[in-house]
Amino acid sequence: MQLMGVHHAAIATHDMEKLTHFYRDKLGMRQHASKTNWLDTGHGFSLHLMPSDEPPAPVDPSRHVAFQVASLGECAAYLLDKGLTPYQLTNEQKRHDVTSTEDPLKEGIGTLFLDDPEGNTIEFVERERGIFADYDDGY
Repeated sequence: MQLMGVHHAAIATHDMEKLTHFYRDKLGMRQHASKTNWLDTGHGFSLHLMPSDEPPAPVDPSRHVAFQVASLGECAAYLLDKGLTPYQLTNEQKRHDVTSTEDPLKEGIGTLFLDDPEGNTIEFVERERGIFADYDDGY
């Protein structure tokens, strides 16, 4: 068997309309043409919103979906412009809210986090920045 990559991630939701709006209208994902609870990033990866009757789990950044972005600074500016509050986790695992495009984005492992309206954690990674600056696939 040869694994070819990650196809999609699933996120449980109690309010399909609210999360669809967030991922589509705030983060810019595209609605799938026929599967109304699937959203596409345009780079071979999709997000599957799964209806759930279970209460949302507490926010826990150790459970997250990570998206690679071209520029963490541009990502922060985009999120701030959408009225969202991205954050970084310090080395002590304390939350550092990013409130300005002037923030150097150097806390912790050098990535950005954002919690969606139901408390799911999203991480944004720039391939050559922070913990991933020296990342080598090893292949």
